[in-house]
Amino acid sequence: MDVPEKTHKGWEDIVTGRKAYVLKSLAVKMVLGSLTLSVRGDSSPGNIAACIDQLHDVFAKNAHTPSVQEDLKTIFG
Repeated sequence: MDVPEKTHKGWEDIVTGRKAYVLKSLAVKMVLGSLTLSVRGDSSPGNIAACIDQLHDVFAKNAHTPSVQEDLKTIFG
């Protein structure tokens, strides 16, 4: 599965904590934990966009790994 564009609503849902998933990739889980805390402290559109950028980059850089592929399917279907 390809990594969806940053404009996909799923990115905002996950970094804001509106939706939670059981994920496989340790890298994704670690980064996501930090990002959701950041958004809880600052829910401005600029910070949410920055967090989406960071999470998207982690997925894009690791898209070839099976655990990230499973996480993409879990989040985006």
